[in-house]
Amino acid sequence: PCRYVKGAWSDCDPKTNMRSRILTLKKGDSNTCEQTKTIQKKCKKACRYEKGAWSECSAQNQMTRSDSLKPNSDPSCEQSRQITKKCKNKGAKSSKGGRRNRE
Repeated sequence: PCRYVKGAWSDCDPKTNMRSRILTLKKGDSNTCEQTKTIQKKCKKACRYEKGAWSECSAQNQMTRSDSLKPNSDPSCEQSRQITKKCKNKGAKSSKGGRRNRE
């Protein structure tokens, strides 16, 4: 088997949204193993969101929230995202009039 030493990840290339690192052969037959290999992967974009408030539980026992993109995020991020999760029904507090929206 070919064993490699992993190099450090490069910075993100803004044009391709990819970063790469070079693996250098550490152990193995140099006739059958590549001396170096380059691995590429997609960069995680810097999408930072302002979390919205959770909705009431729906009839399907789900609640949703809309998050909006923070101003200093990557411009190619989605402007908003919808998050849905199941409601926990154990010890559910009735929230009639008990919740104030933050302005």
